[in-house]
Amino acid sequence: MINGMSRRQFLQGSAGLALASAFGLPGNGARANNARVIRHVYTNARKVSISYDDLWSEHFALRIGREYYQRNIKLTFFPVGIAVLNNLRRPNPGYENLYPRLRDMGHEFGCHLFTHRVITDFSLQQLIDEEMEPALHHMRRALGPGFRPVGIRPPYGHVTDAVKELSARYGLPLVLWGLDSQDAICTKQNEDKPCECSAQANFESYARVWGPDLPDGMCSDQQCTDNCVDTILQNYESYLRPGTIILHHALKSSFEAIQPTVDLLRAWNMQPVPVSELLTLAS
Repeated sequence: MINGMSRRQFLQGSAGLALASAFGLPGNGARANNARVIRHVYTNARKVSISYDDLWSEHFALRIGREYYQRNIKLTFFPVGIAVLNNLRRPNPGYENLYPRLRDMGHEFGCHLFTHRVITDFSLQQLIDEEMEPALHHMRRALGPGFRPVGIRPPYGHVTDAVKELSARYGLPLVLWGLDSQDAICTKQNEDKPCECSAQANFESYARVWGPDLPDGMCSDQQCTDNCVDTILQNYESYLRPGTIILHHALKSSFEAIQPTVDLLRAWNMQPVPVSELLTLAS
């Protein structure tokens, strides 16, 4: 717990100000230069957080959510606002109400802004008008007017003074990652075989900015996927520590890596918890 704060209190509106004090994040009106980027929580507890970015693929987002739900593991999703809008406007058959369904499994959500553009030159007002407010608007359409994200994760992990000011303005921590599974990099290197699999998303689907209509997907042969699973496991073995926040994307390789990574976590006596819970354990 942070200053007596539980995970439930974290998810309530007053938690942002408590986190500002606990993690050195400025409250409204404070200097953004004092903001800290959270990649790792220093704790004696053998707990980590598994997070998934973007969620361009409704197919894999739902399957990943279900697989972890069946294992009683709660995730933190950072969807791009356009992906949320896509699901509200034209969900693929069988993927309607994706975000409430993931929430009802016990998973939680942060904000990955709206377009997934490179934001290094954005002003604070541009971030608010073009990224933060549109993302929150559609997330609240999907999850209810009282929805509050657990944190902000800027695309590509780009943190500027304006991004720090955004964190201060909304009273939300900047939550990045301490372990990159490199599922996205591996997918880009290997996923080059066109085929009939429109439910799947290729690397370009999340790396580029698409409008409400996403392109058909691409998929790779099983050997490429197996190679990516091996890469994911190698990164876990190299960089996993207690308190680590782990980055994945809703891709085929991360889906197929679920069981071996869960086995690795169990072998290392590491318990996955949502980001909001991990943050309450900071020592």
